[in-house]
Amino acid sequence: MSTRTNTAVVGLGIGMAHVAGYLSSPDANLVAVADAWPERRERVGGTFDQGSMLNLRPLLDDELLSKRWEELEIRVYDDVTAVAEDPEIELVSLCTPDDTHESYGVMLLEAGKHLLLEKPVALSVAAAGRLTAAARANDRRISVGYEMRVNPAVLKIRELMGAGVVGEVRAFSLYQYRPPFRRDKWEKWIQAKKRSGGLLVEETCHWFDLARFLTGREIVQVHCVGSDRIHADFDYEDIAFVQGVFTDGSVFQIGHALTGFDYSLIVQVHGDRGAIWSGFKADPRSLLDGGQTGYMGIVSWGPVNAIQGEGSFVTFGDEAREGENIRDNVAHTVKSLRDGTPFVAEFDDGLRSLQIALAARHSLESGELVDLK
Repeated sequence: MSTRTNTAVVGLGIGMAHVAGYLSSPDANLVAVADAWPERRERVGGTFDQGSMLNLRPLLDDELLSKRWEELEIRVYDDVTAVAEDPEIELVSLCTPDDTHESYGVMLLEAGKHLLLEKPVALSVAAAGRLTAAARANDRRISVGYEMRVNPAVLKIRELMGAGVVGEVRAFSLYQYRPPFRRDKWEKWIQAKKRSGGLLVEETCHWFDLARFLTGREIVQVHCVGSDRIHADFDYEDIAFVQGVFTDGSVFQIGHALTGFDYSLIVQVHGDRGAIWSGFKADPRSLLDGGQTGYMGIVSWGPVNAIQGEGSFVTFGDEAREGENIRDNVAHTVKSLRDGTPFVAEFDDGLRSLQIALAARHSLESGELVDLK
């Protein structure tokens, strides 16, 4: 076995955070990248100067961004097939449109590659099942890109819960307010439900996973309402409100809006001894707090029946940003693969959040309460 794992990234949008992860990992050797866009194949900076995935630019220094991939001795392909056929590659980050995850993923697994698969793992349970079958048949492993599991503010919440700060969890809530998905995606894939799965599958799956990760409980019942009347060029929900029940009868509520002029993510945990409130931003210059705070994440906690101001808090900087979290999850995946230890998020975690997302979508479309038991 080589001293480092040979890796590749397919899809240089969000995949640029994966590139940063492999380049910074002492356990990885990035040997190839692939993308359909010529601009992204020409140099590391790719489409950053067009404003595409600009939030990931801070992960890579200016000198690196100006270089051609070949200067870094990284092979460049325009098709995933070439990556599958490259015998040196051991681990592939698959960061392509959601509707390609099944076909590309199966191809790579059958070619003997391990996968770091961006969410959602697939667009149907059947498609996810074919990925599972390919992984088992070829003795390969699949890690899932649920980077919030390595976010230090999220880990602080989990630490507090484990220490009994909130006691028995009775409720969990999460509210995301964000701008719409960018309209510069390849072939506008993210704007079509048949290609992205819609808001609930494409992104809310993250929040179903976070609810499971923090509470340690399974969601067994969901009901969803929403609206698709705001962005006419997206053929799915702009806003979704999901609520439901965990295995032990505790409850959750998730609100997700693609209608924002800024970004906010609020997570709350409510227990019989106390509560935790946490907030995340995408940029320190947030309009939502008047630019008054420089942190990227905050976790506050206090006892039940506390008077106002009674409690504690801790803040986090750039280490709580999405790009940094993706980068760190990539590094963790490489190390886990080499050490034979569990991934931050296993494929079964991706499958479960997909099942919940599909149930929520069915509820939104049918008006029914959906039982996942």
